[in-house]
Amino acid sequence: MNKLRIVLAAQLLVFLVWGGWLLSSRDADSPEFYLATEPVDPRDLISGTYVALNYAISRPEPHGCRFGRQYGKIFVKLEDKGKTADIAGGPVPLYEATDCARAPGHGALWAEAALQYSGRGDTLTYGIEKFFLNENDPRKDARSGEVVARVKLGHGRKLMLLDLVRKL
Repeated sequence: MNKLRIVLAAQLLVFLVWGGWLLSSRDADSPEFYLATEPVDPRDLISGTYVALNYAISRPEPHGCRFGRQYGKIFVKLEDKGKTADIAGGPVPLYEATDCARAPGHGALWAEAALQYSGRGDTLTYGIEKFFLNENDPRKDARSGEVVARVKLGHGRKLMLLDLVRKL
């Protein structure tokens, strides 16, 4: 009976540590910023209620972002280049991809991405492109291109989606 309690306590401890790590990444000391989304059809009756988003930073234009067929992890430098979007709280700056590298640079916002090949060519994925929602969540009707994504960098320079904000 004593061994069972130890095993159950160990499992509980693992989940508490994991939950704490996930919650602490939301509180990471990095600035929040906005990303533009591009239109895509987010409905799939077989998969259920989810939102699918495309981002302008998924196909960056800078010359440093051409890696050929060397797929895997890369880092994308994100900067405010003057584009804005109008939301209910007023205009917000939209961050754009300005450079890519195999290792992150210093002093800037460098987000981790995975370079993949899709039917439309090479794309970068950040882990915030597709996610499932509760049927009652008002964000389930968000359409890419009609919203901007409020994000920040979490642990390991991974982008974390904080909210979807409807454009005016």
